[in-house]
Amino acid sequence: MSDYIDHLNSDLFSPLGRRLHSILSYQSLREGSRFAKQSKHIDKGMQAPVIIIGLPRSGTTNLHNFIINNFNFSGLKYWELSSPSQVSRNPFIDKKIRKFKSTIGFYIYRYLIPSIQSMHRVNMNTYEECWNFQKNLFLCYNYVIQLKFLQLEKFLLDIDTAPLLNHYKAFILQSNKKNPIALKCPDHMMFLPDIINTFPGTKIIWIHRDPFDTISSYCPMIESVWNLFFGNTKKQEVGSFIKELYIRMLKKTMEHRRTVNCNFIDVSFDQLINDRQSVLQLLSSKLETPIIECREERVSPDFFKSKYSFDPSSYNISKERIEESFSFYSEQYSKYL
Repeated sequence: MSDYIDHLNSDLFSPLGRRLHSILSYQSLREGSRFAKQSKHIDKGMQAPVIIIGLPRSGTTNLHNFIINNFNFSGLKYWELSSPSQVSRNPFIDKKIRKFKSTIGFYIYRYLIPSIQSMHRVNMNTYEECWNFQKNLFLCYNYVIQLKFLQLEKFLLDIDTAPLLNHYKAFILQSNKKNPIALKCPDHMMFLPDIINTFPGTKIIWIHRDPFDTISSYCPMIESVWNLFFGNTKKQEVGSFIKELYIRMLKKTMEHRRTVNCNFIDVSFDQLINDRQSVLQLLSSKLETPIIECREERVSPDFFKSKYSFDPSSYNISKERIEESFSFYSEQYSKYL
């Protein structure tokens, strides 16, 4: 925590950005404290979840919703993840209040960074990333990215993250989902051994997309966040940071895949976009679960497309340099890229 305070007080932050993140952190930690006090060990088995991983902007959200909509899987919605602590024993009232709390925070963030919605559309009922829960306990890898907080990355990689994941597991069990759950978060790529130990029997679905496209798409999103916290940000610095981040994420995942005992399922982003029926058949076979007949997708695939215009070259990103830097990955997974 002292490293976080030193980082927050550094010259990196603008006065407004420092104040805003202090408020956001306080609100999240207060929510997490309430949840931790309420949380109790539930001595019952949990059906093995399916966990979707992939680089940010590689189609994880699209695939996550695709799986929930077409198979017997449950998901965790934005309002559940951002407001996990119970406020009433009446389920109807509890849901209304928690959803209202989440809506307030969501619209404040949307007001501060209006461009985010055109890059990654969210509403209270979209199925979202696990880090939205983890931020309430602070040990959230996404803060490494949002805040350029590399000390936190080193800390998280050096510790056992099982206690944090066990809180998450308790939250999932207390949510009383009827079906096995599908989770997704790019951050999980860094912590697969702990995740697999916490959720035994889980299957990992890894979606692959051309690194040039994912980096290009992610840069304007992170630039918008950095502009909020740090003031005007150099685009080239954003591009360099994201490129190095993605290299670390991919190398860590490939290392874990060689050593952990887990079923991995590989999915191509291009195939998900252009041939959804074949992906449906692949997943049905690999997950050993039937397709829900005659069930239409509740959200159109177009919902997940970025509507934000940007120029990759402004971030000092070129197709040729990215292909060279990521050859270690593309050579092994070329059939999915």
